Amino acid sequence: MQTFTQTQQKHVQDIEAVIRARLTPNASQIVEEALNSTAVAIPRGVVAGIVLAFAQMAALPSATAPHAAASIELIRAGAAMHRRLFASRPSNDAPASMLHGPTLMLGDYFYALAASEMAEAPQGPIIADFSTCVMQLSEAFLGSMPHDSDVSIARSVQHIDDVEGALVLRAVRAGLVCAQLPPDIVDSEALAHAIARIHALTIQIHEAQNSPLHSYQRGHLIAPLAFALVQHPQETQRLVDAADEPALTVLLHATGSIQECIQLCQAADLVATTIIDTLPAHSSRLWLQSLSHPDAYLRTTASH
Repeated sequence: MQTFTQTQQKHVQDIEAVIRARLTPNASQIVEEALNSTAVAIPRGVVAGIVLAFAQMAALPSATAPHAAASIELIRAGAAMHRRLFASRPSNDAPASMLHGPTLMLGDYFYALAASEMAEAPQGPIIADFSTCVMQLSEAFLGSMPHDSDVSIARSVQHIDDVEGALVLRAVRAGLVCAQLPPDIVDSEALAHAIARIHALTIQIHEAQNSPLHSYQRGHLIAPLAFALVQHPQETQRLVDAADEPALTVLLHATGSIQECIQLCQAADLVATTIIDTLPAHSSRLWLQSLSHPDAYLRTTASH
């Protein structure tokens, strides 16, 4: 459960106000829904919260932090929309990337809003890092994993690092810049990958237990299914081809594929906790721990 002090809650509300000030007064309901999209596994508010948590470690408040937090939050929303461009399997006649004009427009809209917000946070390192983040996200989506070749657990996890990890990494780095803290005060990349894996694997574990073909049918290979395709390829592929989700869930449990992913999630949890505990004593440490742990993850590990 995310834990906020009154001050932190006020900061989160301020970020929401900054974002809403960027939206057109006539922004439609579809924009609101897009802001809450979970197509990217990092939920709304987490990357902004990470920026603020690190920024609050500064001796003095940073005027840049709210704008940096709003920018990365808008980039997260744009990335969620662009991932949805690949939500249908491509056909010879109509590539998936050509099917969703409004989705493409929403993604570009959020990226443009993020760029405008970055102009209010004139920190060269943050602007450069956020721009590289958008590029990296685009490369990750364009290089999405094919199902018919080169299936591996490592590739599934790497995809999490390249998407969710890219967002969290930029949030950590931006927070450090805002706080004027040295970059080597924390292993930013290790922390970002750990937080990203906790969030993404939580969703994937839940999906494997309920609708294991949901992402597969949308062009994305979740880690539990990758485990099964590598370790038990024939039986897994037979059930995938038959679209037999109940039997596939049973197989994922029986072969230990879901348990393997739970262990990956727990390993990421240990890494995140260990790194956060090395930070200077500050109320932000508890907030970072909270932002690292979605409620679903707590329920999943408690049931195993």
